[in-house]
Amino acid sequence: MNIILIPYLPSSVRAHPMAKYFVNAGNNVHIVLWNMPYPITLDNIWDNIKNSWRYYNYTKEGVVIHKIKRLPFFFPPINKCLFKNQVREIFKKYNIDMIISETYFNETEPPLELPTLYDMADDHEAFSEIYGSSIYKLGCKILQVRKTINNQIKNSIAVIAVSEKLVKYARNFRKGKIYKVTNGVEGWVINEKYLEGEKHSLVYVANFGKWSGVYSLLYTIKKLKTEYPDIKLVLIGGGPEIPGAKKIVRKLKLNENVNFLGRIIDRGKLFEEINKYEVCLNISEKNIFRDSASPMKVFEYSALCKKIVSTNLNEVKKLNFPNIYFYEKDKYGKNLLNAIKIAFDTKIDVKETKDLIKKYSWENIIKRLLIIMKTS
Repeated sequence: MNIILIPYLPSSVRAHPMAKYFVNAGNNVHIVLWNMPYPITLDNIWDNIKNSWRYYNYTKEGVVIHKIKRLPFFFPPINKCLFKNQVREIFKKYNIDMIISETYFNETEPPLELPTLYDMADDHEAFSEIYGSSIYKLGCKILQVRKTINNQIKNSIAVIAVSEKLVKYARNFRKGKIYKVTNGVEGWVINEKYLEGEKHSLVYVANFGKWSGVYSLLYTIKKLKTEYPDIKLVLIGGGPEIPGAKKIVRKLKLNENVNFLGRIIDRGKLFEEINKYEVCLNISEKNIFRDSASPMKVFEYSALCKKIVSTNLNEVKKLNFPNIYFYEKDKYGKNLLNAIKIAFDTKIDVKETKDLIKKYSWENIIKRLLIIMKTS
């Protein structure tokens, strides 16, 4: 098949592996990207002003990437027309069979007369309501998030969604051809050598925003240190909570127990680092947005056969993986503390975990998607 993928943002962690594994399965794939000024810095703003209007394309890992033209920042009426016209041109030039769209704002909505599969990768409305600043919420109104999502649900040939909550939402706007398709994991990660990891060590990979629970985690580490003096926590990633977390580490005198590694962009090095530790963390707060998500890190941690301590998120619980230890958030962090202790004291069945995670390889997810696309 000839496919165009439109991610919800240029950095989408779902669209890019999908594109790669569609190519591996023998398909021709085009992915549409655009210039964004985020995070807001002077360099990014200047780059956005200079380069938004440029069009170019190149091929990477067999995927043809099109950087399309648009006006800088938000100009919905003009950018919407520009985007649709460029997608139509790509569709015609490359004899495209199907568009897969993740988009949730009107500037990157595909032409709805073209055959489109809509991919609900997140609950974007809930994110805006829970985490959005007043400026972000205003931006969502200007970009007509609710209308754009609903238009695509109604007009696409089929809808896929990462969670049962989003499948249920889509059923408000159409009756049939709605499928749950979770996130996945790359096959080579599943085949990585299993390492037990350093005793009493934990690793947490995230973009550390206010949803990450990193502050309360540090206080939990302080309490656990009395029982496990050798306890070690490694935080991988950036985010607005990191400066505050470093202050708490100094305040609690945890400098010997907590390491900040920053972002590790190279995927091979990232998994090599994760493999060094005994327990992985997925402790973001529980709310409508998080319960509608399919956390990719859970699949990746599990592919390495790591023990996981996780908030009791709906979609994570439905996986029924034997390597995950859940806890209910409480005021004093006692439940998180107990879940970590249980994880430290428990052995997991590595073979069973490996066998279960194979179902969620991107190879298998793409096979299922191709069946959905060919029968829609």
